[in-house]
Amino acid sequence: MSDERRPRVMCVDDDAVTLRLISRLLEAGGYEVTTAESGEKALETLATLRPDIILLDVMMVGITGYEVCSRIVRHPDLAEVPVIFMTTLDGQQDRAKAFAAGGVDYLVKPTNREVLLETMQKHLKTRSRWNTVIRKRKAPLAEFGTFKEHLMTLKGMPLTERTRFERVPPSKMYTLAEPLGLTPSRMAQLAAEFVQLPFTPVIETDKLELGVLPPTACRELMVIPIRESDGTQGFILSNPFDGNLIAEIRRLSLGVSPRMIVADPAAIEAVFAAGGGFPEPQTRLALTDEANRRVGSLYQANATLDDIKRELHELYRPDQKGGSVPEAAAEPSPPVVMLVDRILDDAVNMGASDIHIEPAQDVVLVRYRVDGELRDIHDLIPGRLIQPIIARLKIMSHLDITERRMPQDGRIVFRESIDLRLATAPMNYGEKAVLRVLDKRKAALPLDRLGFSKRHLAVYREKIQAPYGLILHVGPTGSGKSMTLFSALREIANPSINVQTIEDPIEYTLPRINQMQTHAEIGLTFARGLRSFLRQDPDVILVGEIRDLETAEVAVEAALTGHLLLSTLHTNDAASTVLRLFEMGIQPFMVSASLVLVCAQRLLRRLCTECRVTYTAGDDRLRLVGLTGGNRTLHRAGGCKACGGTGYRGRIGVHELLVIDEEMRLAMTRGSATTEVLKRMAIEKGGMTTLYWDAMEKVREGVTSFEEVIAQVRGEDYDSRPDWMLAAAGEKRIAASPL
Repeated sequence: MSDERRPRVMCVDDDAVTLRLISRLLEAGGYEVTTAESGEKALETLATLRPDIILLDVMMVGITGYEVCSRIVRHPDLAEVPVIFMTTLDGQQDRAKAFAAGGVDYLVKPTNREVLLETMQKHLKTRSRWNTVIRKRKAPLAEFGTFKEHLMTLKGMPLTERTRFERVPPSKMYTLAEPLGLTPSRMAQLAAEFVQLPFTPVIETDKLELGVLPPTACRELMVIPIRESDGTQGFILSNPFDGNLIAEIRRLSLGVSPRMIVADPAAIEAVFAAGGGFPEPQTRLALTDEANRRVGSLYQANATLDDIKRELHELYRPDQKGGSVPEAAAEPSPPVVMLVDRILDDAVNMGASDIHIEPAQDVVLVRYRVDGELRDIHDLIPGRLIQPIIARLKIMSHLDITERRMPQDGRIVFRESIDLRLATAPMNYGEKAVLRVLDKRKAALPLDRLGFSKRHLAVYREKIQAPYGLILHVGPTGSGKSMTLFSALREIANPSINVQTIEDPIEYTLPRINQMQTHAEIGLTFARGLRSFLRQDPDVILVGEIRDLETAEVAVEAALTGHLLLSTLHTNDAASTVLRLFEMGIQPFMVSASLVLVCAQRLLRRLCTECRVTYTAGDDRLRLVGLTGGNRTLHRAGGCKACGGTGYRGRIGVHELLVIDEEMRLAMTRGSATTEVLKRMAIEKGGMTTLYWDAMEKVREGVTSFEEVIAQVRGEDYDSRPDWMLAAAGEKRIAASPL
């Protein structure tokens, strides 16, 4: 073949010897070869390169082949490029996962030259044909109209109501299910009976056959190729009335009549979800008896998880039924103890805020929440590892390891500066554990490192020095409320005042702070603990959360009797907090007399400074961001090794400070203080910067992206820019809102 027409192939493998060998074979076979020694390098190259076909290793250091493939098929310019996996793993579960990730075929190393070249030529030929099948759907089989008549007769539908179904095409077959009172599964079963094909409610993934159809076509056309135990080729499809698909399947079978089976679309989607619903984790550990011994020695040698992964290549047994993983709730074996320690270590080192250890049918999934988003990290095999892992965590937190039916909460002192808050709960495949990572070093962060603007920081520092009153922090779970409150306590605490807190649980321990843990089982609630504080000569009180009327009443009473009280509440913004207190049953005059400040907040991801991308914004976006004049430059997320390809590193707070003045107190007492009235008063007369505009200020500064703000913060229905922003734009407020 000529140079101009040589197909371009990308070969991805972290083994340099394998990469050189395959490259030589392909070049000798007439291919133009581009290589990448890692998944990260492959994705970086694919940003500018459009190969005709990709050869991809599975078990690579860093990003695995499954994750690379799943990213490729989601990319609009790469989705149709065939991806062939080449790996030493030869289990049916691995093949199923390769199919779900989007691979067209699966070759087991070592592969000879003839098989490799033949496989590549086959998929280059079938690529264009199946893309045509997707784009050009033939006319429906005539029998679909008869099938509709059969359904409507079966359900006793009057002739007067049938006309609205006459134009429904076969591709919309399942839209008929609900109007006819059928489930999709029942619809599929009736269709199978009508065309005299077998029906299956569940698809067995061990029958999946790779290399027959491109997974992109399978997902689009809702068809799954299988190989029966007797060697018969089969196809599971959701729509037996798709004439074009059936014609192509018969043509593909070279004159042999293939076996066709009908399944509910949800059953076909489940095949993809089972293996490709999440990016492939970085590590797969199959702990057989031999693996237990070898993993133990690796951990004792302080080996990395990548070392363990390479060591387990030959030990990997996806269908292994044996092994020495403890089934009883007993002291876990040493390798499991070491495994749990490494999971916790890695989470802390990655800066994770939460660790999720989740049981599934065949695996244990470990996920870390980093910068507010969950990431798949480990996929531990076999699934029964969940029992010794949970047992180890319970032992570390002094919980009952024999109790698996009820949720339990505990605490692990992991390092001198790190505490872990454990919560277990029974699920269908075993107990799930979630650990909140509490870093005591972060409790000491000064206020000026939490994202407060200079204006907000000056106001906040002034208000937390008040001799008495109520200061509330509001926002959803995980918005940084506790962090801000403890930073405030850290700033105001000194030997001349008595600071007491009641929390559930105690998250951070601070010097010169008296902290109490609630125990609802013995009646020590927030309200009861707070009442006891009033008899202990406090100056400043922190209540972890105001959850009920009793706690709210005692908190307001404390704020009115010479104490500064800080607490949290779950509301969306600062102004709605006032109405929330009213709804809880606190009298308006009590709220107006006690409330000093409400701080609403969110946490936004910071753009990675190593890879953030500058771009010129359009007029509509400039208006939404609040930019005027000649500056049209904003920043968006890129992706690099430093940020794990996400484009973001760390988080920053955005705030909305509602300072209660005399005019607002009067409106509250009169009963005219609706959420909108209070918000407009705060903006137009108090100069309040809302969450939205505080966030957009950070967009203008390049700290975060416009997309991140829109995803996390809701804008207002009116021009809520504060006076300082209007002045900077050379504008004036049109009119004050009526009260």
